Amino acid sequence: MTHKELLEAIRQALGGTATQNAAELALQAVTRAIRDGLAEDGEVKLAGFGTFRYKTVAARRLLLPHNKQSIELPQRRVLRFIHSGKKDIFKQ
Repeated sequence: MTHKELLEAIRQALGGTATQNAAELALQAVTRAIRDGLAEDGEVKLAGFGTFRYKTVAARRLLLPHNKQSIELPQRRVLRFIHSGKKDIFKQ
C-alpha cells in the first residue's frame, strides 16, 4: 500500500466526505503519537493491533564478499513491530 492509497483508505474510513487534507492530518496525528510514545516510554502498545518497540542491535563485523574487506557496524537501535497475534484484525 502506498502513502496515497493509505490516505484514500483513511478518507473512506472517515465517511468518504472527508478531504484529502483531513486524512493527511489524521495520519500525521497517529504517526506523531506513536513517535512521541516511543520517545517517552520506548514502547507503544495498540490493543488488537500490535506493539512498536525499540530494540538494541549489538555491534558486529561485516565481511564484504567482493574484496574480503571487513567493516565494523556500530551498535544501534532499530524499531520493531510485533503484531498482536489476532488473525482476524485485518478481515472486515
